Amino acid sequence: MKKLFNFFASYGFAVVILILLTILTLFGTLEQASSSLFDVQNKYFNSFFLTHDLFGIPIPLPGVYLLSSLLFVNLVCGALIRVRKEWKKPGMLIAHCGILYMLVAGFVTYHFSTSGQMTLYPEERSDRYQSYYEWEIEIARLEDGLYGTRWIIPGEAFGDMKVEDTREFFQPDLPFTLMLENFLPNATPQPTPGDDGAEGFTLVAKPPEMEAAQNAAGVYALVLAKDKKEVQTGFLWGFSISPWVITVDGVDYAIELRHRNWELPFTITLDEFIRDLHARTSMASNFESVVTKTEGGEPDRKINIRMNEPLRHKGYTLFQSGWGPQNAGPDTKLFSTFSVVNNPADQWPLYSCIVIAVGLSIHFLQKLFSYLRAENRRRAS
Repeated sequence: MKKLFNFFASYGFAVVILILLTILTLFGTLEQASSSLFDVQNKYFNSFFLTHDLFGIPIPLPGVYLLSSLLFVNLVCGALIRVRKEWKKPGMLIAHCGILYMLVAGFVTYHFSTSGQMTLYPEERSDRYQSYYEWEIEIARLEDGLYGTRWIIPGEAFGDMKVEDTREFFQPDLPFTLMLENFLPNATPQPTPGDDGAEGFTLVAKPPEMEAAQNAAGVYALVLAKDKKEVQTGFLWGFSISPWVITVDGVDYAIELRHRNWELPFTITLDEFIRDLHARTSMASNFESVVTKTEGGEPDRKINIRMNEPLRHKGYTLFQSGWGPQNAGPDTKLFSTFSVVNNPADQWPLYSCIVIAVGLSIHFLQKLFSYLRAENRRRAS
């Protein structure tokens, strides 16, 4: 155990980790020329292990997630436990604690943060935002044309399906089983002649987009009633305008494949979108949104959201990220898009940098004063 501890606490182990992190950062950066940023992040930075193709040769490598975990262990063992404690020289101990704090911030952000977008036209309101990449299936009972009880199948339950995979989903409160097959991460519906395709259409697989948010997932669906007699087939497509509506035992249900949704603890209403153009161009020099935040019994609050001036409230941050349509004329109604982030560790990297700066400042000042004292003694002698 002592040898194992010394290995994890050693400088050599830290150097190897830092070299591998540098190599993965280089490979991940070069990979973005042919893959989306989202796919590169998942492959190189969010993984334990990966295989990098170098000139046609597959090379197995540890992922950044694993290396960051090992670096955390190395710092705890070497910089906190094994290091000689000299409270007269606390600078490096404080700086290493700041680095550990930053690694913890990355861990919390990866596992507990959510991010997505909300798009509103003037006078529209919403208390939900949707993911850029994650998918889910919503099943809703229709009551007088309105959504009643809803059931959600999370993307983790079907997102890893291969083309030939089939999975069944059953909920005791539903009178049917939903069977999914042939999940496609990016697809487009195309008409088919005759009755060969579902409802005259079939899903055609497409290569992944360079911008992963533009991928439209698709999956074939089969609804099987409990008595095994009633079968309805169709497909779900991520960019469908309307849900797939089925009828089972005289009750209508809407089934929809959509980006994952999260609920905000408040409601945002877009009162006005302001866009200023550069002279004699269609390029925006400034764009901002005037919104009203409504929350419970609190009075409504008007807020301006613009670039570098987000709305922060209850752990949620709303950034002004876009608008459209981009080719809009002078009388075209414009929409505003907000990036929404809920990150418990939002400010932790800032705090960790402050801790590191304080530790290094103390260390350097102590070294400076020690040097000056030594120089004074040398001159006096």
